[in-house]
Amino acid sequence: MSRLEWLTSETERIGPHTIPRAAGLPHQGNNPSGIRRDSPAKHLAKRVLWPFRSAYHSLLVDGFVERTVGAWIRRLATDDTAFLEVGCGDMSLRRFLPPGVCYNAFDLSLSAFQLLRVLGRERRPMNIALASACAIPLDSETASMIVSTEVLEHIPDVDAAVREIHRVARPGARFICSIPNNLGHKYKSGRHPEHVNDWTFDQFQEYMAGHGFRCEERLMKGYWVPVHLPFVRAPIQLPVSSKREYENTNFFYLFQVEK
Repeated sequence: MSRLEWLTSETERIGPHTIPRAAGLPHQGNNPSGIRRDSPAKHLAKRVLWPFRSAYHSLLVDGFVERTVGAWIRRLATDDTAFLEVGCGDMSLRRFLPPGVCYNAFDLSLSAFQLLRVLGRERRPMNIALASACAIPLDSETASMIVSTEVLEHIPDVDAAVREIHRVARPGARFICSIPNNLGHKYKSGRHPEHVNDWTFDQFQEYMAGHGFRCEERLMKGYWVPVHLPFVRAPIQLPVSSKREYENTNFFYLFQVEK
């Protein structure tokens, strides 16, 4: 099952669930660290709207990011994989794992709605924590597959986060990640306010190589359509790859950890 043991000293309760929490979590971006809780009315609204929002994002926004990363997970994960997701968000990548594999994952900030939605119905082993990528509360060399989607661009001390990912990875582990193309046409009118790191397609591969990650596969994908539907903030992105780096919204990498 490969359930990892969190080295944490605190917990937070949400409904019947106890979530391990690392001490001294920093805030990052617009979200405070910890569990983000809603009023009863807002929680009900999320329950009603979630199926529509989820379908819209899956089909027309960033579902292709999950599907691209998920294809690598499905191809490489086995029944004895020790899986770890860094920055798990709504925890949707769990569906790409073999049924018996434990979904170990953490984030600085987690939605109470998503935790209750997922933990209340998921049959697979779940192991969720509140933690920082710059201080992952795990022993060294514990994970055989680590995944991070659209996370590293948000971390001010990204060097510390990459060192931590390398530390907790077993020798030969796979690291699967995606990052946005902040230098592409999607952001020609201005960068995302919460993105603090920019890389070109080659620069990120070279950066990771300097931290002990050897690239096995990589690709570019995502065509931004500058159209906003009524009442929806997220713009349309199509799962199309272009030979021109500037026209792709996202970069995808499969690394092997060298130690």
